[in-house]
Amino acid sequence: MGDHITNNLAPGAPHVHASNGTLATFFDVLTLAATARARTTWELQLALWLAESDQTILGLGMVGFDVSELGWTAEAFEDQRRFLLEIIDGAMAREGWERLPFALHDATWVIALLRQVREMVERLPREALPTPHVRTWRWHDGLPEYGRCELHHVYLHAAGCILCNEAPLEVPVPHRTAPPKRAS
Repeated sequence: MGDHITNNLAPGAPHVHASNGTLATFFDVLTLAATARARTTWELQLALWLAESDQTILGLGMVGFDVSELGWTAEAFEDQRRFLLEIIDGAMAREGWERLPFALHDATWVIALLRQVREMVERLPREALPTPHVRTWRWHDGLPEYGRCELHHVYLHAAGCILCNEAPLEVPVPHRTAPPKRAS
């Protein structure tokens, strides 16, 4: 199973298939880097979208995306691209990884995915961005409103914390999504 990350607007750009576990870790480490750096409205919305890309909530195989669909704006595209490249670089430098709820002894697979996505973002042509009246991204217009997880220091989403949801079940964490109640 797994999902894809694509760059459909860049002619000849490869697409990447990644396992569900690799994608979960990809979003975990990018969420750590983005939350630490986000300042502008777009950056905050990106950080929240990353935190909301929680497969515990969305389901396995439901977090793939195309890099053209990240809510880019024509007037701030270069700054937005620079921010995304900075958080990818921060994630590759293992910034904040000490707050991951699991030991990541071999990170070569997530680093490889980060490198591939970095190349996709670098190759995304500004001219190919969707026009402002065509909304192609799946994030909402609001800013983070649930605060930050006091343990992991990432933005919370409506159902909890992306990193609390990755913690082993025997580890107590403050914002784990409650399992659904069984019908009697």
